[in-house]
This record gives sequence, C-alpha cells and structure tokens, in this order.
Amino acid sequence: MGDIDGLRERVEAARRDYAELAMEGWGEPGPVDEGTGERWDRGNVLGHVAEMLPFWTGQIHAVLDGTQGEMGRDPVGTAQRRMGIDSGREAGAEGLLARIDAGMAGLLALLAGLTDADLARRVTHRSSEGQHEVELRFELEQVLIGHLEEHLGQLRAIEG
Repeated sequence: MGDIDGLRERVEAARRDYAELAMEGWGEPGPVDEGTGERWDRGNVLGHVAEMLPFWTGQIHAVLDGTQGEMGRDPVGTAQRRMGIDSGREAGAEGLLARIDAGMAGLLALLAGLTDADLARRVTHRSSEGQHEVELRFELEQVLIGHLEEHLGQLRAIEG
C-alpha cells in the first residue's frame, strides 16, 4: 500500500467515526488548550472542523495548480477560523456534521488525484511560529488529516 492509500484510509476511518458521534447537546467545554488558552465545547470543535477542511484542502489545490507557493492563514484566514469556532453552536450539529462530511469528501477527491511526486513537492508553510519549508505530505498528514483526527479525539473527550 502506498502513502496516498494510507492517507485515504485515515480519512475514510475519520469519516466513519465522525458519522457515529453522539451529538446530544454541546457538552461542557473540554480542558484548556495550552497553546491558545481556549476551552471548546462540541459546537466550537465542529464549527472549526467544518471550516478548516475546505480551507486547507483549498490551500493544497492552490499549491498544486500553481496559483500559490505558500500555505497558511493570513489575517482573512485567521478571521474565518475564528468565525467557524464561534458560530458552531448557531449552525447546529446536523448541519455542521453534513459540512464536515462534505469536507472529507473533498479531501478524498483531492487524494484521488495526487501522485507520490505531489507528496514530495516542497511548499512554504506559514504559521504563527514563522515560515518553514515542508513537503506537501506534511500538510496532508499533520495540518489536514492529523488535525481532523485530533479534533475527533477532542470530541470524544468532551462526550465523556
């Protein structure tokens, strides 16, 4: 099995797991995130995941089609992230889960069109810690799929 197949399997597993979440109420906020100082409930997490999937998938598409050579959140992207987090409760769990499922479908479509050479492609990643050169593989494994899996664990912890 190749790297892309392994990434696809991780997304498919996450998709099944998100679909099976018990979503009764928003739950108590989870523990404080050491990096941000924030405490998120289910609505915050789902709102963020629903926003981040198309954001990062779009960033990868833009790198692949040559319209940009760097990835990361500029002030507009940071504001979109915050709006996703803050508006999660208002959007409702059913709508957010549908958006998350659509985001994972978009991610799977992206993976279906990738080659091993694409995974090795170098890209500049901008973050609050600065810029660094990474392979596109890192963006997929950590920033997109790993991030999706991390938030699934966060939701399970909030479920208790």
